[in-house]
Amino acid sequence: MSLKHSKIQKNKMSKIIWFTGMSGSGKSYYSDYIKEILKKENLKVNVIDGDVIRDKYKIPVGFSFNEICQNNKNIANICKEEYKNSDITIVSVITPYESIRKEIKKIFKNDLFYIYVYADIESLKKRDTKGLYRKADIGLIDDMIGYSEKSLYEEPENADLKLNTSSNIQPKQNIELLSNFIYSKIL
Repeated sequence: MSLKHSKIQKNKMSKIIWFTGMSGSGKSYYSDYIKEILKKENLKVNVIDGDVIRDKYKIPVGFSFNEICQNNKNIANICKEEYKNSDITIVSVITPYESIRKEIKKIFKNDLFYIYVYADIESLKKRDTKGLYRKADIGLIDDMIGYSEKSLYEEPENADLKLNTSSNIQPKQNIELLSNFIYSKIL
């Protein structure tokens, strides 16, 4: 698809693609994938990754409900600045609560697209690159989002797209779904 026919050029509006899902679900993998697609379309793309934000700003953020919501609001504020200066802002953050997702949606309205990256617990534990699920299993982490009893992950009620990255799903299927979504809804 040619950029001269894209919705972005016609509307001259920035878009935000916000990946949500549990740790290890594939948010960063798929955000990196679409970043490359969008750059090939000569779009200015900025990526905001939850892990990078925590490291970059050195803000000590805990994992209570209020601390997670505040962290997500901080990321939305960073997103507001990026939104002004880019064609596409890609956000890759767990964002576990429906209430905060709705609050963020109110800010950006139809320029925000939520992509829910889902994987079953067995798949998440198999690809546990950070060792978080193992630490939770042996009691070193008691507030693992979506895994510990006291820190739930609420599935999005109205995600614009859901990618199932469980072990029995071929990545090619999700790449095709994601590519079709990007070209039909965003470009």
